[in-house]
Amino acid sequence: MTTPVLKTERLTLRPLSMADASRIARFTADPEVAAMISDAALPTLKISAEGRILIHQGRAGLGLEHLFAIDLPNEGLIGEAAAARDGRNGVEIGYWLGKPFWGQGYGEEAAKAVTGFAQSLRPHKVRAVCAVDNRASRRVLEKAGFAPTGERLQRYSLARRESVACLAFELR
Repeated sequence: MTTPVLKTERLTLRPLSMADASRIARFTADPEVAAMISDAALPTLKISAEGRILIHQGRAGLGLEHLFAIDLPNEGLIGEAAAARDGRNGVEIGYWLGKPFWGQGYGEEAAKAVTGFAQSLRPHKVRAVCAVDNRASRRVLEKAGFAPTGERLQRYSLARRESVACLAFELR
């Protein structure tokens, strides 16, 4: 299955393209943004964003993960969203936004859109994980219909250069 285009009231979620690399690098170069994304390394360079996009495009035919650019009209890419099979008949969603777009409801809107797409894949469960110290993401997940499972896990953060305590969530 190819990654579709999803529309919300204010956003378009579309497949990532190489043209997105500069904006991804710009937003993820902010340590506060990168610290909340497990695969964002600091410093963030355009070439690293390009490499990540190429790897994703090369694996797209497997249908295991769908990576979306979150576009705001007249602005362009403001973040990313993803839905990836977890190997246990489940799908895990994730998202991030550039700092200038925090606190405006875009995270909730994107999370709901990618969750709806994840459900269309007919998984046993739709899950999400966020760092314990990411209170804003926890609120977004709860508004998008997720509830904490009580499971705590560790995820390695390239930006932080360490394993980070995380909380698991599941769609109600």
